[in-house]
Amino acid sequence: MDISSDQQVWEALARDAGLDPGAYAVARIWRKETRTHRHVVMRIEGESGAVILKRIFHPVDEKPFVTLVQAQARAAEAMAEAAESVPQVLAFDTEARAVLMEAAPGRTVYDLLDHGAGAADVLCRAGRWLAAFHRASGTEARVFQPRFMRDHVGHLMRQHEAGEIALARPGDFARHGAAVIALADAHEGRQTLSSATHGDMHLRNILLDGQRSWGIDFSALHSAPVGFDIARLLLHYTGVFADLDALPPGAVVHPDLLAAFFEGYDLVGPDDPSVQYLLRVRLLMDWAAIPARRMARSAGQTRRLQRLGRLAERVFGAG
Repeated sequence: MDISSDQQVWEALARDAGLDPGAYAVARIWRKETRTHRHVVMRIEGESGAVILKRIFHPVDEKPFVTLVQAQARAAEAMAEAAESVPQVLAFDTEARAVLMEAAPGRTVYDLLDHGAGAADVLCRAGRWLAAFHRASGTEARVFQPRFMRDHVGHLMRQHEAGEIALARPGDFARHGAAVIALADAHEGRQTLSSATHGDMHLRNILLDGQRSWGIDFSALHSAPVGFDIARLLLHYTGVFADLDALPPGAVVHPDLLAAFFEGYDLVGPDDPSVQYLLRVRLLMDWAAIPARRMARSAGQTRRLQRLGRLAERVFGAG
C-alpha cells in the first residue's frame, strides 16, 4: 500500500471537491486488512474542518465501492440538516476506489460502550439514528417471510455435511440451526416494515456527538425488513459487551436493554417478527463467519466463538 499514491488520490479528490489540498494535513490513518478486505481511512484536517478519505484496495471489484458511494450519498441527501445525519460525499474516484467525505464528529457506539458509557442510553441513541435512517428512506408494510433465512441456515448445514464448507463446532451449530429452522413457522405471515437497509449495521458504524448522531460505511442499496439492521446491531452488542450470565433463558438481548433500544427506535417494537427471528438467525450467521480451524482464527475470533456458543445455549437451550 503506497502512501504516495494515497497522497496523489487525496490531492485529486480535494481539487474535485473545491478544496485546497495544501491547506490540509493528514491527522490520522487507519488500516484494515483481513482475508477479504483491505482498505485505508485517512482523517485529514484543515482550518475549515476535517474530511475523511477512504480507499478500498480489496475487493478489487468496483461494484461494492459504487454501492458504498451511492448508498451514502442517497442517505446523506435524505437526512440532510437533521439531528440524525450521514456525512456528505464530497468527491469520489471509481477507478481508484476512493471516496472523500465530510468527517463525522463524535465517538462510535462501540468506543463509548468500551469506555464504560451506560448501555441503555447509548443503545437508545443508536436506535434513534437507525429509526431516522429507515424513516428517511421510506418504509413499506410487508408480510414477513422467514423461510428465506430459514432455508439459508439449512443450506449452510447441508454444505458442511457435503464438505463444501467447514463450520466451527459443527455439532453445536447443527443443533442450534435446527432450533432456528423450527422457529420459522411462528413468525410466518406476520406484518413488519421494509426500508432501505444499511447493510453493515454494527456498533462502529454509528457515531454519537451530544444530541447529534451519524451513520457511516453503508454497503447496500436494496430494501429489506428492518429487522436485518436491528438484529445485526443488537447481536454485535450482546456478542461483545453483554453479561451473558444475566440474560434470561431464550433472550438474545437483556429485556431492559432491548426496551431502551426501542425507546429510540420507534418504527416497530421488540416483538416485531423480523426482529425476533433475525436476531436468532444473525447469531448463526456470525458463528458461520468464524474460521472452523482454531489455527486459522485470531484471538478475537476465538473469544467471539466462545461467547456466541454460550449465548446460543441460553437462547436455544442445551438440547
